[in-house]
Amino acid sequence: MILRSIELVDFGLYAGTNEIDLIPRRRRGSESPIILIGGKNGAGKTTLLEAVRLALYGRRALGTRVAQSEYETYLRERIHRNAGVRSAAVGLEFDYAESGVIHRYRVRREWVVRGKNVVETLVLNKDGTLVTSVPREEWHYFLQELIPPGVSQLFFFDGEKIREIADGEEENEQLADAVRGLLGIELVGRLRTDLGLYLARHNRNDEGSAKNKLESVLRDHAQLERRAIALAEEIAELNSVRESQARAAEQIRRRFIAEGGDAAAQRGRLEGEREEVLRSIARCEHELRELANGLLPFTVAPRLVASFQRGLRAANADKGTRSEAKALQKALATWKKSKSASPERRATWSAKHWTDLERFLDTWSKGPKEIARTSPAFREVGDGKAALTRLTEVEVAVRPKARKILDELDTLGRRAAKLDAALARADNAAAGILLDELRLAEQRVGSTEATLQSKQAELKEVRGQQVTLDRERRRLLDEQAGAAAAADRADLAARAAQALLEYEYKLLDHKLAQLRGEFVRRFNQLARKTNLVSDVKIDPKTFATTLVDGQGRELPKSALSAGEKQVYAIAMLWALAKTSGRPLPMIIDTPLARLDSEHRGSLIERYFPTASHQVILLSTDTEVDETLVAALGDSISHAYRLDYDQDAACTVVSPGYFGRSTNRPEEDRRALQQA
Repeated sequence: MILRSIELVDFGLYAGTNEIDLIPRRRRGSESPIILIGGKNGAGKTTLLEAVRLALYGRRALGTRVAQSEYETYLRERIHRNAGVRSAAVGLEFDYAESGVIHRYRVRREWVVRGKNVVETLVLNKDGTLVTSVPREEWHYFLQELIPPGVSQLFFFDGEKIREIADGEEENEQLADAVRGLLGIELVGRLRTDLGLYLARHNRNDEGSAKNKLESVLRDHAQLERRAIALAEEIAELNSVRESQARAAEQIRRRFIAEGGDAAAQRGRLEGEREEVLRSIARCEHELRELANGLLPFTVAPRLVASFQRGLRAANADKGTRSEAKALQKALATWKKSKSASPERRATWSAKHWTDLERFLDTWSKGPKEIARTSPAFREVGDGKAALTRLTEVEVAVRPKARKILDELDTLGRRAAKLDAALARADNAAAGILLDELRLAEQRVGSTEATLQSKQAELKEVRGQQVTLDRERRRLLDEQAGAAAAADRADLAARAAQALLEYEYKLLDHKLAQLRGEFVRRFNQLARKTNLVSDVKIDPKTFATTLVDGQGRELPKSALSAGEKQVYAIAMLWALAKTSGRPLPMIIDTPLARLDSEHRGSLIERYFPTASHQVILLSTDTEVDETLVAALGDSISHAYRLDYDQDAACTVVSPGYFGRSTNRPEEDRRALQQA
């Protein structure tokens, strides 16, 4: 199989019609299998891989349990976001060999948005004409038979698939089915089933009992499979409905809160809190009034109070001086009258001397009385020291306490306003209506959730019944393969069935031995550490792998580095492709993200040039840089670069790879057709 071209019409980041030529060419007389497509993150590399899968598999490209509504949502979202664009398409042209004859297929999948619906159209051509040998409604299944989705995932993969295999996150059942189909073992099992039916119908010894049993088992199994598929689709649809209902309920809840519904639901708490705030406001006002009845008025005239304090201090000082002057005047009069006064008078004082001294002392003692008589405020105060103490209390205690009470009143006032607004919203009539809508929406979500859980439990039960019927089918087939048939044809069929049984086991052993050898060889080819792995054990039922080191000891995958785990995954995919013998192209998206430079060099030199006859490599400029491009050399057929145009809001495809052209000029002209 060779992919010839891919077409993208208004798909994802790609605006208009883009057609990319993917046919490998010859360079210097040898095949150049690599088509290198470079682009920075977000430029649309993964979109190309997504387009290939979508063109081939449609809804199945998204998984086996995707509801039609989810698929339609996906298609709607993949239409390019240009104004007026309501449709998109992806197309793929490829050559495919059937019975030694190469046929050219072209598949094109287009979809158009019409109101709430998405209408999808599939066109399938073979050798230039519409396919008519298969009914149109079965084209989906025809393409899946042509290239099974389970097989394609081992040839069309990205870094995420490599990581899943490396970290062991891939579902074993899904991977095992893909490996069985890839190695051709599944076909042998189908042949055994057909022979078993033939034997059951022609076995005359059991008078049809074996036939009836086997046909009953197969019929029941088919019914269960149909039921399981229907349940899976119902579950996917219910998941989608539940998510939609949950989003609707969340929108109603937000409107409910915006309209005051949340406040209405908490009205009692809000009213209680408002009463508490009002009581606190009343308490603060009472305290403020108590202060106003006391010293609070003095705080509004700080300069006058300061002047008054200075006057009081001066008055207190004058009062002490007046007392001293009177005492001195009295003592001097006694000293004057006494003839034996002590100390003894030695000077001769005249009457004028005594008169002057007495007048001075009398004036000194009378001076403060005049000050007191001219300042009535001081006479009202009384004890100056007590007044000074009270005035000092104004600044030390009264003013800070008043400021604290005012701050608390301001905070309480703002809180009361908020509570009044919340209570006003709670009285909004719309909130009550929205509350009913919210309850109804939540009931819908709960009902859907219950139905979903019921369907999931039923699906689990159906899967269990399928396992039981599979076991019974294998038992009946094994019994019939060993039974001797009476008729010649039945005998031949029985021997053929026995041979197929042995062949299946031997084919599986042979293929697994091949796979083990290929894996060990490819792993050691790519790994930096020489002969890190000497063997690998593969379980024939689950295909679970166990590595063995050079000393014959089991090597847990957890012991490998992140780069070695990625090398393990790539080596396994490479070995599966080689063992299968299927000539399918490889599409590899960003495979080098977790590798160091040495491991990258190994993949560039040893893996990509020989992985397949056609390797489409999607990479960033940091994964495959100029040095690695030079190392690939003539293995590169041609290259493209994906650049996101910020102004046009779309990805532009151009020949070449990050500043250099790996194509010849005449190839550049015909390699890319872009409208």
